[in-house]
Amino acid sequence: MVFPSIMWRFAILFIATIMNEENHVAEAFVGVPTRRGIVSYRDPAIHSFLHAASSQTPIFDFADPSAITKFDRIDDAIMGGISTSVLRENTSKDYATWSGVCRTDGGGFCGFRTLPFLEPLNVTNASGLYVDCRFVSDDEPERRVWKMTVRTEAGFRGEQVYQAEFAMPRRPDDDKEYSRVCVPFKDFQLVRGPRLVPDGPAIDVSGGIYQVGFTMSKFQIAANTTELENFRDGYFDLQIQQIGMYREEKENSALDAPLVEGIINVQTESKESTLRKRPVLLKVLGPVLKFFFSEKASRRKRAMKLLKEKRGLSRIQAMVMGAKMRSKNPVQSYSQLIAILFNDAARFLFFNILKICVVYPIAFFRRSILFLSAATSGKKMEVNFQRE
Repeated sequence: MVFPSIMWRFAILFIATIMNEENHVAEAFVGVPTRRGIVSYRDPAIHSFLHAASSQTPIFDFADPSAITKFDRIDDAIMGGISTSVLRENTSKDYATWSGVCRTDGGGFCGFRTLPFLEPLNVTNASGLYVDCRFVSDDEPERRVWKMTVRTEAGFRGEQVYQAEFAMPRRPDDDKEYSRVCVPFKDFQLVRGPRLVPDGPAIDVSGGIYQVGFTMSKFQIAANTTELENFRDGYFDLQIQQIGMYREEKENSALDAPLVEGIINVQTESKESTLRKRPVLLKVLGPVLKFFFSEKASRRKRAMKLLKEKRGLSRIQAMVMGAKMRSKNPVQSYSQLIAILFNDAARFLFFNILKICVVYPIAFFRRSILFLSAATSGKKMEVNFQRE
């Protein structure tokens, strides 16, 4: 059944492209807690190295509520996962909050990224990107894999991107302080999903960058899919004050041109325009595939499993409990239950018909070829033995 499993992987990748949700490593500089400071160090677990940044320029400052509109969510729903997160503004604060619940069932990552830039962001004089942040949900940020993503080409449908892992500092003692994490461009590597692209070219930012993203994941960057052994799932909360670019003094001391003064006003495409640019085939198949690969259905499946295993409820008892929780109006709640049962039945029929009509015949055909090939090879060996 190896071949069918490969087919399913290709199907998932295709659905990921349609649903416009994907996710996604290297060394990073981890900032010492500062109030907008620039001194930082490389995490000892990666390397021991001190450096100083000569200048920095904010690209997104979340003290401005409009900055939040330039980002989009990229959780693991495309893999059948049930993780969920949201980047939201705090009108009375100078930061945005990225929080959610990461689950390993069928996925294991949460993320967000900018919408595609209308024009490439010039980072020629920069050494890398930084983020001023504060991890507040617990004191174990090292039990997650944190990644920064950039795209160096226009358009954002391709699966390959450049990524770098970075170590997330623990929460500063002073609630008014943030940690600055600096990720050098030289640490970004070409990846496809969580895996390194073999012999992938080094990142070239001379033409600018078109997108920036962040991911919290159980997957480490490696040649093969590699999971963090002690990954901590569940709730997380990260406060983000700024995302920007910086320049290292020692690497660019000869440059006279400073980085851009003030906050860069990056213009991005709207969500509506990105949807309009999709090919006609994707526009047609998108709603259909979203129905059959529903994120809500995956969450219901997980909830059903927990209710049966943890609370000892039967399937019917769990469904009745869910109906009562959806609405106090019995007619409305049970009408929703009937609609859910109809949708789940349609998905069940679809997947089983697909298995019977496509997956199983291909598997049978493949095994038949292997059997005939082995039988033919055995006869040839017997003839050759008799001749000898």
